[in-house]
Amino acid sequence: MMARGIAGVVLMLVGPACSGDIETPTSATATATGPATVLFSGTLQPRTSRFYSYTFATAGSVSAMLASVERNGVPVAEVLEIGLGSPAGTGCAVTMSAHASASLVPQLRHEAAAGTYCVRVADTEGLSAPMAFTIRVSHP
Repeated sequence: MMARGIAGVVLMLVGPACSGDIETPTSATATATGPATVLFSGTLQPRTSRFYSYTFATAGSVSAMLASVERNGVPVAEVLEIGLGSPAGTGCAVTMSAHASASLVPQLRHEAAAGTYCVRVADTEGLSAPMAFTIRVSHP
């Protein structure tokens, strides 16, 4: 009963704000500052690699982390190679890499000029089965 009373009060307060009149903004919306974060997810088959490209217009610090590795929805401590580089044909020419298990701390970090880059994840140690993964890339 109390919930109906509260719902009624909320509708009385919110109702006038939904009058049907649509206002057009007179100024541009605010632009977010700070690094952008992009998540790349997929499934990695044993002894294969996957890569993803991204572009940014501002030079600055780029970091990448292997955020999760799962098998059938259960986190596992598998070690994969994560690498940063530049797209080359149908692949990613990695310029720096690390072998890592999932972590909430970036495994790779470097300064980069504005441009198009890629992140690659690879199984170099022989997974026992396909694994789902998520890579987190933060850049300017």
